[in-house]
Amino acid sequence: MTTAVRISYSFLPVHEFVIFIYLSPIHRNRSYDIQISPNRIFANKEVNLDEIKVYGFDYDYTIASYKKKLQYLIFDMALDYLIEDNKYPKEMKSFAYDPGFGVRGLHYDIEKGLLMKIDSQHHVELGTVYRGYTPLDDSEVLATYGGTHLSVQYLSSIYDNGKYMRQLIDVDSLSEMALLTQIAEYFKQKSMSYDPKYIFMDVKAAIKKVHLSGKMHATVKNAIGDYLEPDPDLKELLEYLTSAKKKIFIITNSQFDFLNAGMTHLIGPDWRSMFDIIITSARKPSFYTDAFHHFRHLMTSDYTTSWDRVKCFKKGEVYQRGSAREFLNLAGFKGSEVLYFGDQVYRDLADLALKLGWKTGAVIPELEREIEIISSDHYQRALNWLISLEKLIDRAQSIRSPEALQLLHEWKEEYQEVRKLLKMSFNPRFGSMFRTSSKATYFSGRIARYADLYTSSITNFLTYQLHHTFYQKRSALPHEFI
Repeated sequence: MTTAVRISYSFLPVHEFVIFIYLSPIHRNRSYDIQISPNRIFANKEVNLDEIKVYGFDYDYTIASYKKKLQYLIFDMALDYLIEDNKYPKEMKSFAYDPGFGVRGLHYDIEKGLLMKIDSQHHVELGTVYRGYTPLDDSEVLATYGGTHLSVQYLSSIYDNGKYMRQLIDVDSLSEMALLTQIAEYFKQKSMSYDPKYIFMDVKAAIKKVHLSGKMHATVKNAIGDYLEPDPDLKELLEYLTSAKKKIFIITNSQFDFLNAGMTHLIGPDWRSMFDIIITSARKPSFYTDAFHHFRHLMTSDYTTSWDRVKCFKKGEVYQRGSAREFLNLAGFKGSEVLYFGDQVYRDLADLALKLGWKTGAVIPELEREIEIISSDHYQRALNWLISLEKLIDRAQSIRSPEALQLLHEWKEEYQEVRKLLKMSFNPRFGSMFRTSSKATYFSGRIARYADLYTSSITNFLTYQLHHTFYQKRSALPHEFI
C-alpha cells in the first residue's frame, strides 16, 4: 500500500504521492507570473470599434471619478437628516463611514434587515449574510429562506427597487449600506425593537434628500478639488476620438452648474467645445423609456430655458430633459453605431441594451484592485491549489478504502480553508464583488447581461486603436472540461 506523505506546498499541506499520480501534468512548468493589465477593456459581447461612430458618456463616476471623501460626505449628511428629520437618537452622531465594510452589488432584504451576497443563479452565498455587524449562522440562513435559493419573484427588482430586496449596486449605495448596517447594530446593542422596513425607508429617503436638496452638490462644487480625482488623460481621450472623426456626447442627470464646475476643473473652461451634444438633467432611466419629453435649450448665461422647440443639436450648446428616441432622431444617429459608457447598470445601461440597441460599456473603478489581487502570486497559488483539490476530490471519490476516505475528508476540509482564504483576499466579510466561491455574483451577471464592455476607466481606450475588435472570451461548459 502506498503511504501518503504530507509535505509543504507553499502555505498548505499536500499529499505528494497523489500529486505525482494524478496532477503532475497540471503543475508541470506551472508559472504563477500571471499579470493582467488594469488598463484592459473586457468584453461580454463582441464589439467592433470600426462600427462605432458615436461615443457617449455619463458624467458622475464615468467621466468624473470621485475620491472616497464623497462617500463620507453623503454618509454624514444622510445621518444628519435622520437625526434632525426622523428623530433618530443623537448618539448616532458618533457614527462614521466605514469604507472597508461592504462591497458594491450586495442585496438587502428589506423586511428582514439582512445584508447578503447573491450569485448569478439567485443563491445566497453562505457566510455572507449579516444583520448589522453580526454574521448569521448557515443554519439560520437556511431556516430563514428554506435553503439558499431565492425565487425570481422574491429577488425581482426593476431599477434596483424591488418589493422585497434592494440591490445596492451603484457607488453611492456604499453610504446607504453603511448606514443600514450601523443603525441595525445600534438597535441590537441597545436591545431596542424596530421594524427593518422602516429603517430601510428612512435611510433611503435620507440618501435621496442628500442628492435632491442640492446641499451635497453645493459642497462638492465649492471644493471641487477635494472631491474630484484628477484625470490628466481625459482631455487626450476626447481629442483622440475627435481626431478619428467620432461624435461625442454626454448625457447626465446632473444639473449644468454642477457639470460645468467638474468639467472645467478636469479639462478647462473650453470643455464644451469638445462635445457635439451635451444633455443635462436627463432624469435617467425615464430618459430611455419616456418618448413624450422634449428637449429644452438651456441658456448658460442666466440658466433659463428657451421656449422654442429644439429641432437640432448645436455643438457646445447645452440641453435639458428630452428622451433617447428624440435624441436619436435629432442627432441622426443609429443605435447600433453608438457606444455609451456609464457606471449604473440599471439607470445607465439596461434600457439601452434591451430596448434601443446601443452598445454599452460599464465603468467599474473597483476593477483595478480586483485585477491587482488576482494577479498576485499569493492568489494564483491559492487558486491553482483550489482547482487541484477539486480534481483530487473528484477522482478520489471513486476509491473505496479507509485510507482514501480519510484523505478525502482532509482534502474537503482543506478545500474550504482555501476558499475562505481566496474570499478574504478581497473583503473579509463578502469577498469579491465579481464572484462567489464558484460562480459569478448577481452583480457580475447584471454586468454580463447589460454591458457589452467593461473597464475600470474610460481613458483605457487610449491603449486601443479605434478599429480594434473586442472578443468575448470563450468559456468551457461543464461537459467540455477535461
